[in-house]
Amino acid sequence: MKTFNQINIQSLRLFVAVLDQGSFSEVARREAMSPSTVSRVISQLEQALQTQLLYRNTRAVSPTESGKLLADHARQVLAQLDLAALDLQEQDSEPGGLVRINAPVVFGQRHIAPWLHELSAHYPRLNIELMQTDDFIDPLQDSVDLLIRIGVMADSTMQARTLGQQNFRLAASPAYLARAGTPATPADLASHSCLVFKGFAGSQRWYFRESDQEWRSYSLRGVLTSNNAETLTQAAIDGMGLVVFPTWLIGDALREGRLVSVMKSYQVSTSPEPQTIAALYPNGRRTSIKVRAVIDFLVEKFGAPAYWEH
Repeated sequence: MKTFNQINIQSLRLFVAVLDQGSFSEVARREAMSPSTVSRVISQLEQALQTQLLYRNTRAVSPTESGKLLADHARQVLAQLDLAALDLQEQDSEPGGLVRINAPVVFGQRHIAPWLHELSAHYPRLNIELMQTDDFIDPLQDSVDLLIRIGVMADSTMQARTLGQQNFRLAASPAYLARAGTPATPADLASHSCLVFKGFAGSQRWYFRESDQEWRSYSLRGVLTSNNAETLTQAAIDGMGLVVFPTWLIGDALREGRLVSVMKSYQVSTSPEPQTIAALYPNGRRTSIKVRAVIDFLVEKFGAPAYWEH
């Protein structure tokens, strides 16, 4: 069993530096040490591990197989230590600077914009740039720090933190239900006015299921189709028909009685796959303190389950 008692962080840093530079003398020059001191540290490391780590010649040094293996682990250890040191430095730091956020238009209006004054008051050194669009955004090309996105999460090039689940309701106004009757099953919707969202991919399909059964999709029509969710929501409130929308959008109308949830024994969605509301940010070794601060703030304000579900 090899002992590691004589290994310290400085010896690992010097060992990795020698591999990177390929020379004892160059590392010695950069570290303001003598070449013999650097060589002695590496020799002590080899003695502690009881194995040869480097091939030495007059022109350069190169790693043995054991040296390559140690280097791989040493780089990971040193990276983690550097990250820990940075986190400790930031622990008492106040987030500041420009943070660029991109959010869907309606969700941004409903659930991001109302919290901006409190976010700014909490982090006065933070400069917030909020862009709202439903278009595809490449965070690297468009220089975005944080994306708020809703739907089926499948982008492996991004890290994600879930802010909430997207839950849907089938709803209509009391006036519409009094006039047209209340549907009891999805098949009943064929005789109702269904207000359907139509985006770039075409008209949205509505999916229904009971308990743990399979989802079934329905393509429905009504007196109004639109690419604007607010327009369709207002049309439903005005009695023009039924809508399927997420609770974050129509939760207020349901609580206030302007809309009524129907067919409660069925689950309803616009996709057979689970949909989430998530904060996305580019993959990397760590997240900046300002991005972490914004995400943590939103997680706290939204709650679990999110406040619009209550």
